[in-house]
Amino acid sequence: MADTLTSQIRTAWCHAQIDLEGPYSASFIEREDVLKFVAAIIDVRYEADVMLRLTEQLDGEAIPYLFFVPETVIDSEPGPFVLSGRSEDIANIVSALTAQGGGVRH
Repeated sequence: MADTLTSQIRTAWCHAQIDLEGPYSASFIEREDVLKFVAAIIDVRYEADVMLRLTEQLDGEAIPYLFFVPETVIDSEPGPFVLSGRSEDIANIVSALTAQGGGVRH
């Protein structure tokens, strides 16, 4: 999943004044002390048991999250959330996360 965040995507999100961290391996996110995020954008390619455990942890910490489909995985219509450098995709993700988190954007 290291192919997910290209330099183009990171630069676009940086211009939107949002710092992206990761991607993280499944073994890294198994540690409970790593959930120090404002929000999480989860790659749908994780194994189901990893996603279930992670979402339970995020729910327990009241951290908003959503799932995304990497841009390279889809070739025509975008999925519900596409992690890319396009401003529309960034706005969709930020909007969905802030709606979950009470509308505050830091």
